[in-house]
Amino acid sequence: MTAMAAAVAAFIITAVTGKPLSGWLDKKGLSRTAIEKKREGFSPGMRAVPELGGLLYLLGLIAAGLLAMAVMVFTGAGEAFSAETEIAKMLAVLVCTGLIGAIGLMDDWRRAKRMGAMHPLLRLVMVFAVSFAFLAAVRLSGDRSSILMIPFAGIQLDAGQGWTVIMLVMLVGAAMGGGRMRASSGQCASVALISALGCGGVFAVFSRMGACSLAFGSAGAMLGLVLFVLPPEKLREGSGGGMAGCVLPVMAAIAGGAPLFVLPAAIPFIFEGIYAIMKVACQAVGSRRADGCLSADSLGEWLMVRGFSGKAVTGGYAVLSLLGCVLAVTGSYLYM
Repeated sequence: MTAMAAAVAAFIITAVTGKPLSGWLDKKGLSRTAIEKKREGFSPGMRAVPELGGLLYLLGLIAAGLLAMAVMVFTGAGEAFSAETEIAKMLAVLVCTGLIGAIGLMDDWRRAKRMGAMHPLLRLVMVFAVSFAFLAAVRLSGDRSSILMIPFAGIQLDAGQGWTVIMLVMLVGAAMGGGRMRASSGQCASVALISALGCGGVFAVFSRMGACSLAFGSAGAMLGLVLFVLPPEKLREGSGGGMAGCVLPVMAAIAGGAPLFVLPAAIPFIFEGIYAIMKVACQAVGSRRADGCLSADSLGEWLMVRGFSGKAVTGGYAVLSLLGCVLAVTGSYLYM
């Protein structure tokens, strides 16, 4: 019930505040005109639309998270960990997701003001720092386990110091992938919605109220955002919404103690994250690949350059994520 309440609260908040927020951002001169093509799933013509949709997502997510934490304080967590530990980890997830979203929002703000985009290497370093701080916060909350539960295999593996490295790769990959998944309108929001539902389903099976509530709260906030980012769009999720929405399920999964179970639902983010990291690495070393086969801003745009429509790319990503959700929830049932 707590998770459902978080999802409903997040959806209502984003659905109600989306239109006023869009109008306020437009009045502040934070709209950006983009060429809209039918094959990309946009309406034809030129329209100025605010790209700071991440603000709307974070508003719904944080409110829903705080609601879930308040319910847990008054009712007790009822989980393997103490209520204090669960709430500390939930707070770490909310704060660090907000910081990741803020990194993307800074880039969105710069684009809206017609300034140069943030340097990709700087963004990567900032995301890495926040991800490391999140893992440190999880450790400080009292959860110092380095055990990885392996889905479908039904075994547990002590990763030792490698646990931190694996989690960092997952977090940085999800954030970087989400920041680049904007080849067509609503692409990232729709995929992040499905991924959050998969994460929530996994932790509903494991009876982890904290992670489940955050995941379903994210799904509710993304569903509200989808109402405004699909054509005819009134907002764009931008880098802020993409980065925060993609990294939240991974952070919730780490806080819930079963990060590998969520991986199948995050397949599109993994692909986009690998592409983004490869592009940044090539730019850092001055490789010609950055201007050649990796010249597109994202894997989705790379596919569109090669003849795929925006709708096809978005639909393909959504189907991959949906199949991944089925695998994730099935794996958790079989593990139990």
